[in-house]
Amino acid sequence: MRQLCDTRAQVRLLVARSYLRGQGVEIGAFASPLELPEGARVQYVDKYSAQDIEKPFNISGLTLADFGTDIASIVIPDIVDNGETLAKVGDYSQDFVVANHVLEHFEDPLKGFKNMLRILKHGGILYLSLPEMRHSFDRTRIPTAFEHLLKDYEQNPTWSRGAAYQEFAEIFASHGMDKGLFPRVHGSELETFIEQQAEALEKADFSIHFHAWTMDAMQEMFLKIKTHFNLSFETKLIVQNEDEVIFVFEKTVPQIKTGPSP
Repeated sequence: MRQLCDTRAQVRLLVARSYLRGQGVEIGAFASPLELPEGARVQYVDKYSAQDIEKPFNISGLTLADFGTDIASIVIPDIVDNGETLAKVGDYSQDFVVANHVLEHFEDPLKGFKNMLRILKHGGILYLSLPEMRHSFDRTRIPTAFEHLLKDYEQNPTWSRGAAYQEFAEIFASHGMDKGLFPRVHGSELETFIEQQAEALEKADFSIHFHAWTMDAMQEMFLKIKTHFNLSFETKLIVQNEDEVIFVFEKTVPQIKTGPSP
C-alpha cells in the first residue's frame, strides 16, 4: 500500500489540515491528542477527570507505565463527560469532532456516533479513526456485526458486557504473559486466571475494546448506520494509515420530506 506520508502522525496531520477548521472537540484524546492545523481550536472531552484518569488502569498490580503510557503526556479534559452521550455539548455547536480510537471502546457505538453528529453544525466534520483489527491484538476476534451493535443500541449493552470482558481477558492475559507482566500458567490454572482477570477488568470499568472491525466491516457499518437511522452525512475520505483507518464525514442538511402532490 502506498503511504501518503512517512509516518502515521504525518498522515493524521495532513488529513487534519485538509478538513479541520474553527472550534471543535476531541473525545478521548488521552495521551495522543490529534495535532491540529494552525487556527483550529479544540476542547478535550473525557469521562475521567484529572484526578480519576489513572484509576481504571491500576489493575492486577499494573499501572499506566506497564501499558506504555507516560502520565505526564495525558491530556487534562476541559469537559468531563461521557463520550457516548456528550450530554454537556450542545446540538449544532461544533465545527468539528475528533474521535481517534474511541468508537471501539464504546459499549454502544451507534449511540456514540449519532451524538457526535448531533453536536456538529451543518457542514461540520467528524474526523474518526479506528484500529484495523488485523493489525492489532484484536486479530483473533470475529468482527462485530451490525446486528450486535443494533441490539446494544435497542436493548442496552449490558446483555453483552460480561462476554466482552471475558473475551478481552483472554487477550489481556496472553499479552501480559508474553510481556512478562504475569507468570505463565496453563490448563485449568489459565482458565481460572482468565476468569479472575475478566472479573477484575469489569469491576474496574477498564476501557476495553468492546468491538473490533476490519476495514471492510467498518465501511459496511457506517453505511448501515446511515441508512438505518436515516442520518444526513457524506463520507469525504477513507484512508488506511498503518494499523488504523481514518474516516472523514461531513454532516449535511437533511432533505425535507414532502407529501405526494395533490
